[in-house]
Amino acid sequence: MSKYTLLVIGCTIIAAIAGQAQNTFSGDSHPAVFSIVSNNVSIKNIPPAIYIKKYVERNIAEWQKKGEFEKTSDYQKRVNEQSRNVKAQELTNQAVDAMKKDFAAAINWSELQLSQYDADNETYLVKSTQLGDFALPVPVSDAQSFKYGWSSMKFQNTDFYIKNNKLVLAKLTFSNPADGKKYIYDSQQPTTYAANNITYNFTPIEIDVPKDSRQTSNTKIENRNLSVGKSDVDVNIPKAASSMPNAYALIIGNEDYTSYQTGLSNEVNVEFAKNDVQVFAEYCKNTLGIPEKQVKVLINATGSQMRQGLAWINNLAGIENGKAELIFYYSGHGLPDEVTKEPYLIPVDVSGIQIQYAVKLEEAFVALTAKPSKQVTVFLDACFSGGARNQSLIAMKSVKVKPNNLVDLNNIVVFASSSGDESSAVYKEKQHGYFTYFLLKKLQDSKGDVDYGTLSNYLMQNVSKETGLISKKQTPQVLVDPQMQDKWAGLKLK
Repeated sequence: MSKYTLLVIGCTIIAAIAGQAQNTFSGDSHPAVFSIVSNNVSIKNIPPAIYIKKYVERNIAEWQKKGEFEKTSDYQKRVNEQSRNVKAQELTNQAVDAMKKDFAAAINWSELQLSQYDADNETYLVKSTQLGDFALPVPVSDAQSFKYGWSSMKFQNTDFYIKNNKLVLAKLTFSNPADGKKYIYDSQQPTTYAANNITYNFTPIEIDVPKDSRQTSNTKIENRNLSVGKSDVDVNIPKAASSMPNAYALIIGNEDYTSYQTGLSNEVNVEFAKNDVQVFAEYCKNTLGIPEKQVKVLINATGSQMRQGLAWINNLAGIENGKAELIFYYSGHGLPDEVTKEPYLIPVDVSGIQIQYAVKLEEAFVALTAKPSKQVTVFLDACFSGGARNQSLIAMKSVKVKPNNLVDLNNIVVFASSSGDESSAVYKEKQHGYFTYFLLKKLQDSKGDVDYGTLSNYLMQNVSKETGLISKKQTPQVLVDPQMQDKWAGLKLK
């Protein structure tokens, strides 16, 4: 039996009836202390937040269990951070409905008291220690019969809303069995259920199984650890002690190409690109200290939106008069021109056979460096060989082109996720690209205080190793302006 103590302070309920001051009534509920010692405590003594949280946790624990006959791939699709949030909201709504029903059933309706009738306002004041005092409209023509029928009155159609972590009466129908007439109390307050705003900070779901593997006959039985929910780099994001008032970040994540282009299969979408940019943006704001309004995030950006973003950061660089520190991050499809081998960033509305409408990587670099800046850093979680995280945008997906890296860097340091004709892979367990995951991991571990040389070595070692374990080759690289060869490794993001 779980035991805990909860202190609940009763709220003051004041109801005003339209009219003169003498027509105002009020009722004060008394503060109460409840010691909840078991799950059998009266529903009237349990704050909604406690009731709802226990209900959701109990039911979601059952929902997130892996079924005996459920494939791991199906389980991971069914149970993830997004689906669990949806399920938690569904259970929250169920909990609210269940609590209101239980609360209504637990009310001692015989304790309601009828006060003297206010003929001027045609209302009765109903007193209740459980529900608080409230005014009930009753026409003067019915007032006498209503009073005589009070002892046999039926109470129906109750509804409540949540205020200050307590259930408050919203609606109640009084039915007089003597004449069959009904009288409705309605709080008429423009309130909404606070349960819709309840936030649950669950820890990531962990399923721990012994790591041993044994051979039985011709069947290999493996025991594995499965982690469902947010990645370790998506939580516990370090907070910066100071801000970077002259820093700006343009962050683009192109994941959903199929919604913008008919005829494409879901495999061409760039898995987890949206999560890449959303979490990287949080590190920019929280760990690096870039003001929130100076971080622009574009998700599933079209060509025009990408160019507008580049114009935005270009303009701000000019305003800073050489003091700007710019960060450009892109996660999505990249492709080379098959003839010139020039690398392109591919908007969600541009196909692989219409590459002339995409954004040249050089075009992006020109926008970043057209105005003098203190520092420009680029992170590209995309390959430019024709390979891709899932499936290429071009039909001849098995053919790769070695892109031309001879782009004018002009004082830029570029961290690229792969080299030559390699593809950039997805770290499914972490819900990020491999490159982005280890970039975020290093920012998390170092709290953003890491020089570029150390960051480069870390990315090359860890991305190469982890992709090698799944028989893929992905080697991050750093491209720098030749004039910066002697100083780039000592630079930092903050």
